[in-house]
Parts: sequence; C-alpha cells; structure tokens
Amino acid sequence: MPRVPALLAGLVLLSACTGSPAPAAAPSTTATPAAGAEGACAAPGPTTLEWPAGVPGDLPKPPGAVLSSSTAGAGGLTIVRFSTDQALRDGVLHLVRSLRPAGYTLGRGDAEAAEADAPFTKGSLRGIYRLVAREPCATDWLLAVTQGEDGPAGPLLPPPSGSAPPSPLPFG
Repeated sequence: MPRVPALLAGLVLLSACTGSPAPAAAPSTTATPAAGAEGACAAPGPTTLEWPAGVPGDLPKPPGAVLSSSTAGAGGLTIVRFSTDQALRDGVLHLVRSLRPAGYTLGRGDAEAAEADAPFTKGSLRGIYRLVAREPCATDWLLAVTQGEDGPAGPLLPPPSGSAPPSPLPFG
C-alpha cells in the first residue's frame, strides 16, 4: 500500500510534463505563502516561560512560549496557560517531535482545523496540551498536569466504574 502515494505523485508529475505547453502567466504581485504554512510565520522568539511548581522541569516547552497564567487546583491539578507566535501545525509538530525524546508517552490526541489536543503520560504524571489557533501565526496553549496512579484510571481519565465525577479539566 505504501506505493500508492508514490504512484499518484508520479502520475501527477507525468501529466504535468505531457500535453501542450500552457501560455505564460503574468507574475502575480499579491501571491503570498499561506499563513501558518511551514516557513510562513516569523521565527519564534526565545522561550520566557518557566514551568510553575507541579509541572516537571523536563516537560518540553514550545519555542517562544510566553506565560499567560498558572493555577494549582484541587487534587494536585496544575493548569498553565501560555501562547506562542507560531502556527498551530508547528506547535503540534513540536509536541510530536519533543515529547518522546524527553521520556513522555504521547497518547491519542484529537485535531481539528483550529485546535488540537495532545494527552501524555510519564510514570504517574498525566497531562494534556490543548492548542487553539488564535490567528494563523499565533497559538494559545493550555497545559493541565497532575500526578496520579499508574494505569488506565489516572486522574485525567474517568474511573472504570462508569460513575465518573465531573472532569477536573477546565475544558471538559
């Protein structure tokens, strides 16, 4: 099955090389790369974010992260809100590339056009990143972490009994 994308790409290239030549188009002065496309946003500045107590120091921080707020809630839940001047896609790629080398296991997340969720674990630590695109090159982040028992019924996951209490996370 991996040959299908290569075959399709080859067919597209082949069809572009055959047939009659198209007339030359006038250069466009309004064409710009799509905002949020890789390389279209300015390079992020230095990260000024320092993790508060309750967040492990080895948890990767995205480039250019600037703290908005942090709170320590009931049950050891720590919530950190911050932002970056990068596209949502770049933030997601940062998580995919940096969590595993730091010893974290990235869970099955969820992504839509303007937001993404990325749950993770490391030992008894449970956490989730939520990224929301504010603008094409600006992303708001929410990080929620807590310490809990190892296994599938950690504090960020409902207990298996089916009588789950309301979620401790600020976004449901």
